[in-house]
Amino acid sequence: MSEWLRRRSVLAFVGTSLVLVGIKLLFDHYPGDFPVKGQAEAFTWPLVGGIVLIGALGLLADRALGFPEAFTDRAREQRGLFVAAATGLAYGVVTIAQDQLSPGGGNPLNLEEWAHVPWPWSVPFYTFGAIFLEFLLRLGALCIFVWLIHVVLLRRRWLMPVFWTVNCLVALYEILPSTIADAERGNWLAVACTPLQPLYWTNVFEGWLLLRFGWFSAIVFRLVFYLVWHVIYGGLGPF
Repeated sequence: MSEWLRRRSVLAFVGTSLVLVGIKLLFDHYPGDFPVKGQAEAFTWPLVGGIVLIGALGLLADRALGFPEAFTDRAREQRGLFVAAATGLAYGVVTIAQDQLSPGGGNPLNLEEWAHVPWPWSVPFYTFGAIFLEFLLRLGALCIFVWLIHVVLLRRRWLMPVFWTVNCLVALYEILPSTIADAERGNWLAVACTPLQPLYWTNVFEGWLLLRFGWFSAIVFRLVFYLVWHVIYGGLGPF
C-alpha cells in the first residue's frame, strides 16, 4: 500500500487535488470582492471533496483497467504532453478565429454574451474548472463506468467497445445543456447535429488522450485550451 501511494501517478493526483483545494481556499479567504465570487461560492467544500473522491475512485479504476499510468514512461509522457498542448492550442486558435469571423459563433456553448472571466481571476478560475471537469468526466465518469461495465459486468471482455461507447456518452455532458435548449425551441436540426459539434468531438478526443497517454494529458489539453480561449483572448475584453 505504501509503495502504491508513492507512485508518481498517485503523487501527481495528490498534487493536482491540492491545486484544486488551494484555489478554493483563495476564493474563500480573499478579503476583497472579485468578479467570480458568486460562481466560486457555488463550489462548496462538500462539492470539492466529492470531486476529489470521484477522481480518486477513477484513479483506482484507471489502474485496474491497465490504462497508461501517468508519469511512469518519460518518452510517452513527453509525447502526450506535446500532443495535448498542441491540440489544445489549435482548438483555442480555431475557436478564436470562429468568434472573430462570426461574433459569438466561436463560443463552444453558443452563448451570446461575453463568456470570459476578467484577468487576473481568469487564471485560478479556469485552472479550477479544468481540473474539476477532468476529475469529473475523464478520470471519474469515464474510468469508473468503463471499470464497472468491463470488469464487473462483462468479466474483462470487450474493453475497447465498452471504452468507446462510454467515452462517446460522457462526451455529451458539456454540450447537453445547449442540446436540450435546442430541443425546447423545436430546433431538431441542431439537435441532430449535436455529434458534429467541435465541443463534443474535443471531449471524445480527450478520452482518447487518456487511453493513449494517461489521465493527466486530458487535463493539459483543457488547461491549454482555457489559457488560449479564456485567459489570453478573454482577457483582452469584448470586441
